[in-house]
Amino acid sequence: MNAASSRKTTATAHELPMTTTAMPVFGGQSHVRLPMMNWAHVVQRPEQRGAPSTRDLNCPFCGEEFRVPVRAINTRCTNCHKHLRLEDVVVRGDSPLTRIATCGNILIEPNARFSGTLQAGTIVIAGRVMGTIVGTRRVEITATGKVAGTIATRDFACHDQAVIDGQVNILHEDGQVTTMATGANHHPPKYRPGE
Repeated sequence: MNAASSRKTTATAHELPMTTTAMPVFGGQSHVRLPMMNWAHVVQRPEQRGAPSTRDLNCPFCGEEFRVPVRAINTRCTNCHKHLRLEDVVVRGDSPLTRIATCGNILIEPNARFSGTLQAGTIVIAGRVMGTIVGTRRVEITATGKVAGTIATRDFACHDQAVIDGQVNILHEDGQVTTMATGANHHPPKYRPGE
């Protein structure tokens, strides 16, 4: 039995990519020495590569502009003190939520349906949305997108095949608001940035 157990330990010792050398630790017992790691292949953090360590955001509730670390996933607004999500949101299928608010981006996929309020920096709609849409930076409705409700944003893009039933409000840098009504008797707005 001793011969079988010694063969078993010998076989496993040869399979390991480590070397055993006697190290005078805790009374001269021998320990396994692990191989050294090659630190040249370790990926540096973004801050060490010259990438920006902070980013500027606008609160989707009050519009306040503030700065957060790039790695942050949530924070509180410095003005209205509301809890803010910073990550991007993708809606697939029928969403049970009635409100999605984030400082990141929202994507409504082509097979998705959403009813309620969307608030984000950038919103891209490829599915069906019924409700209020507030994009602090941009709202885009793709060719497969269908919207019934009110849209408010600074930059609006709408593809020719998109269907919009409601009102589109565009806030310009000088403070003026352009309002376009759409619906059964109206065609989708042909507004393009810069016009």
